[in-house]
Amino acid sequence: MPRKTYNKFSRTVEPAAITISERDLDLLKAILRYRFSPTSELVRLVDGNQRVTCDRLLKLYKAHLVNRWAFPGIPPSEFYYYLDNKAALELLASHRGLEIHPAMIDELKQHRQKDYAAAAVRGQHMQLGFLKHSLMISRLHFMLELACKNSADKIALEQWRQGGELAGYKVEVKKIKASRGAGNEYLWQEHDFETERLPVEPDALFTLHFTERPAEQQLVHYLYEADRGTMTTTDLMKKLRAYYQLVKKQQGHQEAFGIHPVRAVLIETTNEARGQQLMDLVGHPLVAGPQRRAGLFWFTISPVFTGETTDGQLPQPARYLDTPEIVLQDIWALPDRSLHRLTDEENSPVPAAAPA
Repeated sequence: MPRKTYNKFSRTVEPAAITISERDLDLLKAILRYRFSPTSELVRLVDGNQRVTCDRLLKLYKAHLVNRWAFPGIPPSEFYYYLDNKAALELLASHRGLEIHPAMIDELKQHRQKDYAAAAVRGQHMQLGFLKHSLMISRLHFMLELACKNSADKIALEQWRQGGELAGYKVEVKKIKASRGAGNEYLWQEHDFETERLPVEPDALFTLHFTERPAEQQLVHYLYEADRGTMTTTDLMKKLRAYYQLVKKQQGHQEAFGIHPVRAVLIETTNEARGQQLMDLVGHPLVAGPQRRAGLFWFTISPVFTGETTDGQLPQPARYLDTPEIVLQDIWALPDRSLHRLTDEENSPVPAAAPA
């Protein structure tokens, strides 16, 4: 008897029948929590045989309870999953007690309108850029959650927030004007009497709970920015300046986000050259200034997690999947090149890295 085949990139108009299992509910819950999640992460987030998990993901897709896309290429990338059907939320509500909020419905509606699966097939660059940015945020969330899970109860991910709940706050600063000087370098100058309101909207906010520390030192708050290297220098300057003004100058982060103090603004970017550009901007007089030890901003680069290279070498396996604890290690660099861990207590950096 010939083996039944299917087109893994499409599904029937009518949802296929499915009997919901506990593993299916675990998968729906994980996809809701992460917004966008690749197969390689989901098989590690949900207990059980990975091959069975992949089979259940396919059945959920055929039943229209999840949607998915693959980035174009030869061969195509792995599948990335997201929710765009209220029926998935209703299942979690009835079986797991999920409280459905209007923001969840709005997000699913947006996903359905954007039709990411079709956008990937058509190569729509704006939407693909949004998805790649979103996956950087999801990857950090994945690493933190599993690293805490593997910490023998010494660290817990107390809270994770992203998206619309962090949007809308602005800080008032003196307006700056940008111009190109000699050598094609940017020059910025503050206006004495003119101000502007700059948005401070981190890609994520999270709190680590260190259970073995004194009570007043147990909660440590971080803001996170995922930089794909597409933002202009002027916009980068405004973003860094807004963060520094809010946290260091105006102490407005508690009003904005309900946390205090902010341990660091973590910035993950694409490569060392981009990281150095960001570090140089932090030292600009209109941000932290060259004479200050600008400890607010901590930097790392995505290849530390993914193993990808851009120098002609063969890519390495994605380290973060099997060693998510890497996110807690000394991979976060300050502009002075000293290295930090997310687990460091205040003023306990790793010695500065040796010059290359």
